[in-house]
Amino acid sequence: MSSYYMLECLSPPGESVRDIRAYPAIQGIDSWIVGSLFEQPPAEVIQLEWDPQTQGGTKALYSSNIPLMRRDLWGALRAAGVDNIDAYPAAIVDLATNDANREFVAFNVVGAVSSANLAESKWSDLSNMRRIDMDFDSLSIATETARGLLLFRLAECVSGIVVHDTVKQHVERHGFDLMFVPPEEWIG
Repeated sequence: MSSYYMLECLSPPGESVRDIRAYPAIQGIDSWIVGSLFEQPPAEVIQLEWDPQTQGGTKALYSSNIPLMRRDLWGALRAAGVDNIDAYPAAIVDLATNDANREFVAFNVVGAVSSANLAESKWSDLSNMRRIDMDFDSLSIATETARGLLLFRLAECVSGIVVHDTVKQHVERHGFDLMFVPPEEWIG
């Protein structure tokens, strides 16, 4: 059994959730998911809009062009010892009411670690780079290369966020309804 899980931000089954409308480009930031520090962090509050075509509650975590998490989740992750997330204030406006939700931060996970045990994983790599955009139907984490890190992006597939079991347990104890997928069941 792995001491790591893959963090997913799917909507709870059967529940409607609000989504974010088009994401703006932020000058000086090419990508929020490659695991690198920003040369020029956002200087302003990141302005977003709720998609008026969606309704319902909100998720604690949105993994999109600009990943978002609620401030209380960010606090729980920090309390669990995670220290490699840069967070930036965000405001998500409801176009019908003009109310701005400021309970989210845009976040950048600093650190992409090559920790896939490819010999024990089911994968394909159309780019032949064995980095950034590999496709996995099952993942085995090489714990020796993960070196006990608490949270990081998977360098072989940077859309994947890897979370140590201690962080998972801490977050779950605080009542966050996130999905932690065992790596061998992860499709990414």
